[in-house]
Amino acid sequence: MSPPADPLRRWLGDAELAATPSAHADWLRGVIDRDGGLPTLEALWALMDEAWRAHGCDPQVTDARITAFYRDPVWLLNTLFIEQDAESLAHRRLFADWAARQAPRRVADVGGGGGTLARAVADACPGARVDVVEPHPHPALAQRLAGHPQVAYVPALHGPYDVMLATDVFEHVPDPVGMLAEVLPHLRPGGAMLIANCFWPVIACHLPQTFPLRHAWDAVCEALGLQGGPRLAHGRTWRLPEAFDPATALPRARAVEARARAWHSRISALPRPLSTRFGPWIFRWLA
Repeated sequence: MSPPADPLRRWLGDAELAATPSAHADWLRGVIDRDGGLPTLEALWALMDEAWRAHGCDPQVTDARITAFYRDPVWLLNTLFIEQDAESLAHRRLFADWAARQAPRRVADVGGGGGTLARAVADACPGARVDVVEPHPHPALAQRLAGHPQVAYVPALHGPYDVMLATDVFEHVPDPVGMLAEVLPHLRPGGAMLIANCFWPVIACHLPQTFPLRHAWDAVCEALGLQGGPRLAHGRTWRLPEAFDPATALPRARAVEARARAWHSRISALPRPLSTRFGPWIFRWLA
């Protein structure tokens, strides 16, 4: 009698599975066995919160516990989920098609996680080099990128880039405004950027200090000098002007951030559908 097939081979190739730490593979098998396959989105979020608590993370402190959390196998599971979820894949195709219309030679996917979007961009932009700026790449997903010579994990930005993407990144960092100001000098003058955020308490690793920005993020981007473009799904496109001076732009953005913190509780007191739809306009009016 032959042994049962490894359920992970449905989502991971032989080389990827070989690169997966045994403890991670065992944990994934346990989740798949319990759920009868990949979890639902809500179950995945619950597993992320469970990992956050297990690593003892403090949203106010960025230390080794946060690093351990982002190296947890739940993030490999997150990528496997994304690559089977119709809505997630549709968003990434939409973003990749937008990137292709910019005719880039160099693209950076900031906080690119499992590389799903980067691979979609590479497919849509066959002449472009795509850097995935990700401090915690999972070895199985790094192995997956081996089949895409245009795409590579890199530890830091080394611009100039023609296009930059940052999807579901800034809500995970303690200082989104400062991070965006550090990122922009790596975008060439006239270059394009797509940013998609979720400054809501959906999961524990969405840091509460970022929540005041949920209605003010566009104003922050404008204060930094970005020129707004079309919205795509839950994101918005931006263009960096030819003249950009981060030394003067950051103080303007910090002033917007301070107003956002001052008015956050009042706008958030509204029912969520109202605050989501009208929050940015209310913020600008109150400010």
